[in-house]
Amino acid sequence: MYQEWQELQPRIAELSQHGRYQELAPLMERAVFLTKELEGEDSLAYAAILNDYGGIHRDIGNYQQAEQAFLAAKSLLQRLIGERDPNYGTTLNNLAGLYRLWRKWEQAEMLFRETLVIYRESLGEDHFLTASCLNNLGLLYQDLGRYEEAAGLHAQCLMLLSQGETNEIAYATTLNNLASSKRGQGNIAEVEPLLKEALAIYQRVLGAEHSLYAYGLNNLAAYYSAAGDYEQAVQQYQQSLLLCRKLFGCHSRNYTVSLTNLAAMLAKLGRHEEAASLYREAQELQAGKNP
Repeated sequence: MYQEWQELQPRIAELSQHGRYQELAPLMERAVFLTKELEGEDSLAYAAILNDYGGIHRDIGNYQQAEQAFLAAKSLLQRLIGERDPNYGTTLNNLAGLYRLWRKWEQAEMLFRETLVIYRESLGEDHFLTASCLNNLGLLYQDLGRYEEAAGLHAQCLMLLSQGETNEIAYATTLNNLASSKRGQGNIAEVEPLLKEALAIYQRVLGAEHSLYAYGLNNLAAYYSAAGDYEQAVQQYQQSLLLCRKLFGCHSRNYTVSLTNLAAMLAKLGRHEEAASLYREAQELQAGKNP
């Protein structure tokens, strides 16, 4: 059993590094089982693998499974290490991020704020995880249309990340988020340079077949759409759609959203038959998820 666990690790690491979450999910399920058998249900290792497992299901749109995993990890860590430990805070942060995607706004904000208090008290104001939580709270405020507050949090996060040794991926992601807030505020001229800088970092560090690169393409497409450059938007959405299908599968929320976005751009360009075909595919996929 231990040998199987060891053999799984490099494959899990490889798929995770390349953002291939659809392929990763069944391997993570097996890793959860093996960790439970090897380390026991009352171990930190089991709590950690539950967090990882929840993150995979969150990213492919299986929110109920993700919630179950995060809640189990939360309960276990609460008992093992207490509610002021940063590892407990990270589980709260994961659960808050899930609730944000699930549009459970009040629960998400409460958990993000609780996480921020834990990180500030245990790790300090300048720690990477504190910056990350500020970033996540900013994303929630974007969702709620509170763009000025969101931009302030993202700018604060960028400042923290630029101090000392920079985490390039976190920095690029925050550039993307700040750009979205600026677009929401109507500061269009400031948006494109931020998005292009982020996309260049993703491509250089992760490669052009990673989920974060697809995310960057999607954000750039949304900018071109808002700016009225529909041809450029279509090009970016087409690339993003292909990546989402490959990385997340055609039944994922990411793929369905990409289909809808591309269809909307094609309709604006008068390519109505192509748009209608994509809308039908998106509706059929959604109906299959919610029979």
